Amino acid sequence: MKTAKVLSLVLFLVMICSNVYGAVFGDVLLEGQMLLSLLWGRLVLVDFYVGMILFISWMIFRKESGWRLLLWIVLCICLGNFSTSLYIYLALRHSGGDWNRFFYGKRVIGH
Repeated sequence: MKTAKVLSLVLFLVMICSNVYGAVFGDVLLEGQMLLSLLWGRLVLVDFYVGMILFISWMIFRKESGWRLLLWIVLCICLGNFSTSLYIYLALRHSGGDWNRFFYGKRVIGH
C-alpha cells in the first residue's frame, strides 16, 4: 500500500508540474484547436473520457454520494488525471492499509 500511496502522490505532482508548464509555455486555445483537428487528437480525447467514465463509475460503486461526489466528478472532467491521482491518494490514506476498503469504499461490511 505504501508503494501505491507514493506512486499516486508522485503522479499528482507530475500532473501539477506538467499543467503549470503547459499553462506558462503553451496556448491552450490555439494548440487545442490544432489537436482536435487531428484524428489521433480526437481519439486521445475519446480515450480520456472513456477512462473518466470508468473512474467515476468506480467512485459511485464505492458509495460516494452527494455534493462530494459531484465535486469529484467536476474535478475529474475538468482537471483530468490531476484529480484522479489525488482521489486515489486520499482513498489510500483513508483505507487504513486495507485494500478491500480502498477498492470497495463504504461497501465493505464491518467497517
